[in-house]
Amino acid sequence: MKINQLFYFAFYCLFARNVQAIDLGYGFTLKGFGTGGLVNSSSGGADFVANTIFQPAGAGWTNDTSLVVDSKLGMQLSYQATDRLSFTAQGLSKQQYNKSFTPVLEWAFAKFKIIPDLEVRAGRIRPAIYMLSDYLDVNYANPWIRPPVEFYTAPLDRMEGLDFLWRPTTGNISWLIQPYFGVTQLALPRNGASIKSDNILGINVSATYSNLTLRAGFSDGDLIGMPDNFNDVLKALNSICQSGFDQTACTQYNKVSARRKNVSFSSFGLNWDNGDYFVMGEFGKRTAKTSFVSGVTTWYVSSGAHIQKFTPYLTYSNYHNDSPATYNSDTNLLFGSTVNQIVTGIIQANAMDQHTISLGLRYDFMSNLALKGQWDHIQTTTKGGLAGTGRGLFVNQQPGFGNGPTQVDVFSVSLDFVF
Repeated sequence: MKINQLFYFAFYCLFARNVQAIDLGYGFTLKGFGTGGLVNSSSGGADFVANTIFQPAGAGWTNDTSLVVDSKLGMQLSYQATDRLSFTAQGLSKQQYNKSFTPVLEWAFAKFKIIPDLEVRAGRIRPAIYMLSDYLDVNYANPWIRPPVEFYTAPLDRMEGLDFLWRPTTGNISWLIQPYFGVTQLALPRNGASIKSDNILGINVSATYSNLTLRAGFSDGDLIGMPDNFNDVLKALNSICQSGFDQTACTQYNKVSARRKNVSFSSFGLNWDNGDYFVMGEFGKRTAKTSFVSGVTTWYVSSGAHIQKFTPYLTYSNYHNDSPATYNSDTNLLFGSTVNQIVTGIIQANAMDQHTISLGLRYDFMSNLALKGQWDHIQTTTKGGLAGTGRGLFVNQQPGFGNGPTQVDVFSVSLDFVF
């Protein structure tokens, strides 16, 4: 994989043309964005990644310094068929589940304007789960090198479905009311497995007054599958259940299974920017009806200043696993210890507690280029002092990592661009 080749065409367009979308004629326009990033981790015991579910490798154990954590290239092609009807396709090349940079069709939808303030989109879209969902991959649009990983730990990149965008106004307040629904299937980094969800229902509501935007959202869906390695563990639990000697095994088999189990996420956000200073933050809470997915409370707050071409910023972000870290309720003399061990292993596979202090600087040295540097001081904590529960949001943990509270320093630089 050669990332330099990935960005060759982007830089050609970037310096050959201005920041405006490229008009291809006949109603077609082309936009692009990308990031070239370099990340170094102080710990070789695990990998720091931007997405703990779908990103297979990062900085730390795989390589001390990594080019794959943040690097990406996106192209968006739009076609305005009529005054009311348009079509959009967006391809994105970033590290995939198999460690390749093979481009993926992230968006492919038709948009129809029903009335001046109401549009509908149908096709492959990104559900509006977060405040930054629509431009989550466009790092140039955000002050930081990457959105806080504690809050955006496993963003849902895409779904096949439908959403409505209603933009009414009441006095000086501009609204966006965005209900959506759909289904999705996304590949995971191990053994070609995937995670599936259907009955995805949600709503995103935001209100903007002057320099202030407030946002609230709710998303709900049903998991209908588990990775292959968890299915193998579940088979062992089901075998104990089928033996007829341990009914607790049956109860736990149904509880930890992710088949047709509901998961929901509620969130609130704030963004204030008067051109000189900004403050933004989000708070979210996840609940699940399966032990396979933990309950979570997560939030961040970030503030900075715009000083000519420079934007220094400070961010604090927190991720808290709300679920128990062990299961010890099966007292069956024959199988109880095995059931306890299996269930504990499943629930401890979830991400654990972590918080990060980030200090960074953005330099907009051209109208469509931003150079950024960022230091992240990451602190993980254990659940009740249990060994192995101090690994936070890191992946590819090696033996011994997370046996106690762990501190890791991550240093990043990136070049973000749009055209």
